[in-house]
Amino acid sequence: MKMHRIGVVALAAALGACGGSKALSDVQLTSLLRMERAPANDPKAPLDSLAIDCLRAWSGDVELNSSLPPSVTGDANKKFCRQRIDGWLADATRNPDKVTFEQASTTASIRRAQALMLEHRGNAVPRMPMAGDQPPKELVAPPDTKGPVDMTQALKGLAELESLCGKAKEAAASGSTTEALMRFSTFCDKRNQQLRQRIAGIQQRGDARQAQMMDDNIARSLEVARGMLADAQGAKKP
Repeated sequence: MKMHRIGVVALAAALGACGGSKALSDVQLTSLLRMERAPANDPKAPLDSLAIDCLRAWSGDVELNSSLPPSVTGDANKKFCRQRIDGWLADATRNPDKVTFEQASTTASIRRAQALMLEHRGNAVPRMPMAGDQPPKELVAPPDTKGPVDMTQALKGLAELESLCGKAKEAAASGSTTEALMRFSTFCDKRNQQLRQRIAGIQQRGDARQAQMMDDNIARSLEVARGMLADAQGAKKP
């Protein structure tokens, strides 16, 4: 009888572990992780990439964490972004099913959220972050000091943005483009120049907080630009 009880307990634990790794439904993920400006009842609402990155940072999954920038994985920033997600979880309009943070941050839920973010990307006209944009304050820990800042990541990202800008203009000239990519091609040169000037100013001031914001700004810009080019390439296929 004792062995039977042990077996039942072990089976229950195993079933619990399986249940904990189950992905949330598409409806639950879209409602919880939709961008601030998206309607609450939109089943194809664009998802907040920074919120998904926050869940990735908390997931404990090595593969999901491997490509995250230090601005997301640092202890202080994890704490700040967790507070933002906790606020969403407490919002009945976002989380009517009372999903927990542990359920939202499972590997299965995060991978499905990443897939939904790509699927829903075309639901709204992409907006490129502007040169002076800042991420939500809940995602950025306040810095303690100023000093030399490392802008290597921002400069590398800017170089890719400049390359994507050239490709966008080539696509626009050839007619193999979309409306969003056409608009991007008309202002990307000027915007990239503004970004380079801001990076130079941040380096001169040694402002670590602004450097981190610029890293995030460029990362988001790259995500949007890559998506627009991918959409244009997909549109020209027969």
